[in-house]
Amino acid sequence: MKIIAGIPAYNEEKFIGKVIEETKKYVSQVIVVNDGSTDKTATIAQKEGALVINHKNNKGKGIAVNKLFYKSRDIKADILVLLDADGQHQPKEIPSLIKPIINNKADIVIGSRFLNIKNFIPSDRKIGLYILTLLTNFGSRIKVTDSQSGFRAFSKKAINNLYFKEKGLAVESEMQFLAKEKKLRMLEIPITTLYEEKAKRNPLFHGFGVLIRVVLLILKK
Repeated sequence: MKIIAGIPAYNEEKFIGKVIEETKKYVSQVIVVNDGSTDKTATIAQKEGALVINHKNNKGKGIAVNKLFYKSRDIKADILVLLDADGQHQPKEIPSLIKPIINNKADIVIGSRFLNIKNFIPSDRKIGLYILTLLTNFGSRIKVTDSQSGFRAFSKKAINNLYFKEKGLAVESEMQFLAKEKKLRMLEIPITTLYEEKAKRNPLFHGFGVLIRVVLLILKK
């Protein structure tokens, strides 16, 4: 099977090399969308053997994810795995993430930080994640435990049917709305996460911005 790992990246020179190095062990190809980084993210990613798609300016995670889906369709990927570039996700968990897709039990698999495994999550993030998940579940009519997880896998059916309008960090919530609309089977598995550095964005500002976008998604529906 052609398994593609897609990594949206913005100023992640500290972690991107290690993330790609570890991810390559479990996939056919790594694609990085360098979303207007001003550091050495693109150079390091290319050196590690990733296909790098460069944005001149920072366009937002949603646009980067859309680009990864377009590219996956172009190269006829069987599975697309999305993970963050900051080292928070564990590439060694990719086989567990894609297993339900290989076994034809899901079209979208979310790696949840709140299932079975006890992860240390800063309290401000935990509260924000709970509120966003509650609201996304209400609006999408699909119940999950971690609507904002960036560690996800998608089947060929999902790759071919998902097109995103969200430009920023609400793209994960939009996926949940689209899963219901497109009749895509969604499933969660537990993952471990590492929070080695402070968030680059203010968690309160970030969470409020996503909250507004989720409310707008609900109103549109």
